[in-house]
Amino acid sequence: MTSELDVLALSEEVERDSQSGALSQELLSQGQTLYGTSPLYPDFLIRTTPNGRKSLGHWYNGEFIEEVCVLY
Repeated sequence: MTSELDVLALSEEVERDSQSGALSQELLSQGQTLYGTSPLYPDFLIRTTPNGRKSLGHWYNGEFIEEVCVLY
């Protein structure tokens, strides 16, 4: 028996979980490190580690270079 994937419902769920922060929390709880941007620091990437540490930095030669740890 084959079950079909409802792509529209899945994309709506991902969007909802992303906007609420639930997706980020789930990924962090699984041990994932997240990277993103912030309007407060447009020239940097923000790295969030599973232990909740946030740092600003940039990619160089395939490695994240931390410039400063951010607490917020």
